[in-house]
Amino acid sequence: MRLEGKKIVLRPLEIEDAKRIVDIINDEEVREYLFITFPISRFSEEDWIRKNALSQQNITFAIDVEDILVGVTGLMNINWVHRSAEFGIGIFDKRYWNKGFGTEATKLMLKYTFEYLNLNRLCLRVFDNNKRAIRVYEKCGFIHEGRERQARYFKGKYWDILRMSILAEEYWRTKENQNG
Repeated sequence: MRLEGKKIVLRPLEIEDAKRIVDIINDEEVREYLFITFPISRFSEEDWIRKNALSQQNITFAIDVEDILVGVTGLMNINWVHRSAEFGIGIFDKRYWNKGFGTEATKLMLKYTFEYLNLNRLCLRVFDNNKRAIRVYEKCGFIHEGRERQARYFKGKYWDILRMSILAEEYWRTKENQNG
């Protein structure tokens, strides 16, 4: 399945994407905002792509801008009984930061989550120093739920992890307000 926005396309992640991802994800500035501690090799990235492709609990998309992979987004830990999942996104190519691509990818994933998969709850975790991402999530309707104090260590400092979520009823209400 492909999800098309005005600026981006979300498409299934392929093994061939591993090289590009590894080239851009190991940048120290990019990793400051990711839940990844150790360097990523092409071998480990290919393995991760394979495992996600076969999983019933994870759905992963490449984020393409004019046929260039700039990041990855997806749903993790999908619980089909409770109709919930965890959202993740990363724009790994810094040249594409602050241009609205993350916002559009998040909106497309919300549409996919609630309109295609009929899930009820989508949650996420974000480091409190990632102000850019927090603004995107708030703009897209995510609500702050909680804070994990000093839960992440990076370059000599502890950071809090914020928990946010959006429910189907909140998504549909926001969509109605935008259309009506």
